[in-house]
Amino acid sequence: MHSIRKQRGLTFISWLVILIIAGFLVMVGIKISPVYLDHFSVKTVMESVKQEPFAERKSVRELRSMIMKRLDINSIRHVNKDHISIKRASGVTTINIAYEERRPIVANISLVMTFDETVELIAN
Repeated sequence: MHSIRKQRGLTFISWLVILIIAGFLVMVGIKISPVYLDHFSVKTVMESVKQEPFAERKSVRELRSMIMKRLDINSIRHVNKDHISIKRASGVTTINIAYEERRPIVANISLVMTFDETVELIAN
């Protein structure tokens, strides 16, 4: 009976450790969520280009300009024209946006997130 009274719940130190871990996870979530929201916008831009009428007939320069304008409208500043590659082969235009985003967490510890999205425009 005496040992049951000692085992009533978590100690203050246990609660403190749990709160520190939870706080760290919340901080990481707050820092990386804007990156994933931006990536969702990049995917939306690529899908809108795919749905654009006669997009497969446009030149590489026109496609890149269209993508950059749409990224600029959505306030996506970390994706630049060097991250966009457009290749044409036998009636298929492949648009690829590959980029990397780094977010500092604590001191010299950073999270690195890499994204690589591709859409194909098929000539009718």
